[in-house]
Amino acid sequence: MALQIRGVRHITLTVSDVARSTAFYEKVFGVRAFPGDHHARCMSYGSFLLGLQLPPKRGFPNDRFDENRLGLDHLAFAVESRQQLEDLVRVLAELGAPTAGIEFDPDGQGEYVCFRDPDNVQVEFYVGDYEG
Repeated sequence: MALQIRGVRHITLTVSDVARSTAFYEKVFGVRAFPGDHHARCMSYGSFLLGLQLPPKRGFPNDRFDENRLGLDHLAFAVESRQQLEDLVRVLAELGAPTAGIEFDPDGQGEYVCFRDPDNVQVEFYVGDYEG
């Protein structure tokens, strides 16, 4: 029996600087994080929660995300319209986050924006939901 997944409840990212990542993701998603401390913060986008936390143990000096290690490769979110992608491109420019702008994914057959967060995690926003 296949599980009936209704969506993603939350994702928690281990980050090098909670304040820096919080400010970045608040600007990208346009919402404020819940009050917290310098070890962890959370922000909600409807039924989805994004957590940001320091490493549970002492982190490696000058560590950066690398998708060539085992684990996460990237994050991809769905948005409703191209206008939201256009707005995101403007926000990313304000943040100084490089992007190629709105691109077309021939595999996914949709428009998207791809960028890296302050710890080098690749984040993508696509118009529409995944139709598998």
